[in-house]
Amino acid sequence: MTAQLHLSEQEIQGLADGTLRGPEGFAAREHCDACALCDGELNAFAALAKGLDALVDPPVPADFTATVLLAVAVREAALVQRRHTWYAAVPALAVAAFAMVGWALSAAPTVHVDRLIGTWTTMRHVAAAAGPVLQTLRLPLGIGAFLFAAFVLFVLARTIRIRTDVSGPTPASS
Repeated sequence: MTAQLHLSEQEIQGLADGTLRGPEGFAAREHCDACALCDGELNAFAALAKGLDALVDPPVPADFTATVLLAVAVREAALVQRRHTWYAAVPALAVAAFAMVGWALSAAPTVHVDRLIGTWTTMRHVAAAAGPVLQTLRLPLGIGAFLFAAFVLFVLARTIRIRTDVSGPTPASS
């Protein structure tokens, strides 16, 4: 303590709250007895510690447990809903994969593949041009998913041909 002019704030706080003990605490207490500045800070910290000890915890609301349990139940319901959304997406993905495989194995797959490649190239150029704009606008993922679904439905609609040469009554003749 002789090389040090005054106690550090941490040492004074330790003295005030009683955590500075042993030889260090004894030396710090002797310094405070001899130094008016450190003794004044010690008294200020002691008053603060006494004031903090006098504080009373606020009472817990009567419905605290029920409120916490309700919040947990709401969170669990949201997680279950999210899980169910994924469970619904898996069969939809399977149906889409089945439709794509069926489309690829149709009577004239090369025509479909050529049309798909042309459409894919066009969409890739559109996406490359629109990418920076969409990134700047920071559109939500939902809009991206909607656009992807619209694209898949567009491609599927273009590949399904409506037969007009089927014999039988037509809606216009009946």
